[in-house]
Amino acid sequence: MPSEEPPYKKKKVNSQHSHSHASQNGFVNNYKLQQERRRLPIFTAKHKLTQQIRSLDTAIVIGETGSGKTTQIPQFLHEAGVHRGSIIAVTQPRRVAAITVSQRVAQESGTLLGHLVGYSVRFEDVTSESTKIKYMTDGMLLRESTLDPLMKRYSIIVLDEAHERTIHTDVLFGVVKKAQRDRKKKGLKPLKIIVMSATMDVDHFSNYFNKAPVLYLEGRQYPVQVFYSTTTQSDYVMAAVVTLFQLHRDHPPNQDVLIFMTGQEEIESTVRCIRDISKDMVGEGPPLVVCPLYAALPSHLQLKVFNKTPEGSRKVIVATNIAETSVTIHGIKFVIDTGVVKAKLYNPNSGLDLLKVVRISKAQALQRTGRAGRESSGTCYRIYTEEEFDSFKKNTVPEILRCNLSSVVLQLLALGISDIVNFDFMDKPSIESLIGAVHQLHSLGAVTKEDCIKLTPLGKQMVSFPLDPRLSKTVLIAKDNHCLEEILSIVSMLSVDSVMFTPQSKVSFHWFFKGSKVK
Repeated sequence: MPSEEPPYKKKKVNSQHSHSHASQNGFVNNYKLQQERRRLPIFTAKHKLTQQIRSLDTAIVIGETGSGKTTQIPQFLHEAGVHRGSIIAVTQPRRVAAITVSQRVAQESGTLLGHLVGYSVRFEDVTSESTKIKYMTDGMLLRESTLDPLMKRYSIIVLDEAHERTIHTDVLFGVVKKAQRDRKKKGLKPLKIIVMSATMDVDHFSNYFNKAPVLYLEGRQYPVQVFYSTTTQSDYVMAAVVTLFQLHRDHPPNQDVLIFMTGQEEIESTVRCIRDISKDMVGEGPPLVVCPLYAALPSHLQLKVFNKTPEGSRKVIVATNIAETSVTIHGIKFVIDTGVVKAKLYNPNSGLDLLKVVRISKAQALQRTGRAGRESSGTCYRIYTEEEFDSFKKNTVPEILRCNLSSVVLQLLALGISDIVNFDFMDKPSIESLIGAVHQLHSLGAVTKEDCIKLTPLGKQMVSFPLDPRLSKTVLIAKDNHCLEEILSIVSMLSVDSVMFTPQSKVSFHWFFKGSKVK
């Protein structure tokens, strides 16, 4: 397997052309963008917020959806010089959020993407030596920490959407906390940590980060009216479709709709169903522009949902929980929340990770509702009863408590952390899960358990692959068995969601809503 090529595409930035292009566009759009920035709730707190963060090593920032924390706080800190000439890293759980938010911040700062503001996601690095605000997926920062555990390139690390508690974010909590402590011990430039979210268990986060103070930002810009279903819906897909066409008939065009579904197959089925029904409704409502949005969709197709809706039409976006956080899709007036999500669950008996459809948490439901209130007052239709909502868990169960930990253990060993059991996890997995992961890595030949647990030469090679350790080992031994091409095809198929598609049959049913609340 060739090792010369980097595992990402580094985009070159033509400095001379880009600066002139940026200045022309910046002159036209700058006034409008600056006016929009000033209307954000966070803007009035700019000076006070900057001063507080300047005096703190670690801060927890709570701000409602739409307050502007993701785009504005890094700019405030850069403008005030809090970063001290080093890079401000802002992590996002998903690549589409990292890309779109960095594009917006580059526009607001009047520079071309890749200069002052850039992003780094898997297979794509749009940064340069002049980049000072760097948006990236949490997985990319975690992989960078393998090469530099002290994260010396960064002076401020912003862990955004912390409530999602992805496995990478949870490991990052411990890694950045250790880096902050080690840098202080060695007398290096201090590392500031900022943890941000719209909803989280504040006390739990504050206690973990050494009683870090919590900074509260004023809430959502616009109110959102919430409607619940009067009865439990057995088929939430069709319930969502019928809800869409009910509001489609009653509301004027250019008021777009966001529908939350669980996965690729379900989304494609729903998109096809909506398109088929809309063909028979010519004249009964504005034309529909239907866009899917899920992680496995190629980036250029993901970005289509951000295109401006044609005049006189209505855009309908059918998305997974990829659209829950950070990403602002302009024009969204209505949200249809099915109340379900696909969650990864590990079955230790079979050794397999399962993607199972489960109920969302209250925190996720509030995030979804907030999508309708980003730019104006909106409405959220919940495809579940108010009693069902009351039975939801308050917060999402962290991924680290419900998945296979072999890749986590391998990553920690690569960081030089051999005492896995006593690693500073925010929510510590069971000892059995950690020991089971070590046994699995030992059977793969990735670790040795002589005096203490440490990586073998094979294990060090396995770390370089962003894959499950079993698949990394498979790729490595395939070369010796002269079947690398075939194994790469198999591993590629095992590393993505299902590529098979089964159309769902259409089922008719009756649908009602009851009284509303303003959230």
